[in-house]
Amino acid sequence: MSAQDEDPEVGRWLNRLNWALASAADREDIVEETRGHLAESIAGGLSPRDALASFGAAETYARRFLDDIELSGALGSQRSGAMLSVLARRVHTSLVAAGGFALVVVLAACAFAAALTAIVKIFDPAHAGMWVGRGIFMIGVLSDPSQAHELLGNWIFPAAALVVALAWILGRLVLLWSLRRIARARDSLLPPSP
Repeated sequence: MSAQDEDPEVGRWLNRLNWALASAADREDIVEETRGHLAESIAGGLSPRDALASFGAAETYARRFLDDIELSGALGSQRSGAMLSVLARRVHTSLVAAGGFALVVVLAACAFAAALTAIVKIFDPAHAGMWVGRGIFMIGVLSDPSQAHELLGNWIFPAAALVVALAWILGRLVLLWSLRRIARARDSLLPPSP
């Protein structure tokens, strides 16, 4: 079925699909492939309305492609910011995304605390470090150093660098793992394209 002889309702639906795919680089290919699938369904005996009903709303159908493009783009680039952004947008729809995002935030907080403690150690060495004492085990700034014993001294600097590096590596691994799990789950739950 060419664009000229297609049903007006199908044409409007395809226009909405085209608009919904505005950010997709291959939107013309997606629209043409969908046009072909619709033509096959109609040639197979379905009415245009029934054929469109099997695809659902154009915007919902487009969202599937946009989500796949976004997810595969983030996994393909493996840029931490892109992966974190994609994961954050899925926090409200996926337990894997929520757990992965929470773990990355905890790792970032640990890295930030270690780096900040090392910086404070430069300016106030008596109050910053890794502390252990009665009911106290922490890395950070202690207002009364007589309450605990400082364990690392100047070793806080390489220790902080190690914590930051490990948090970075583990954070990237968590991002990759989470997005791959989401992609696999999405692939297994989606019905085949009509």
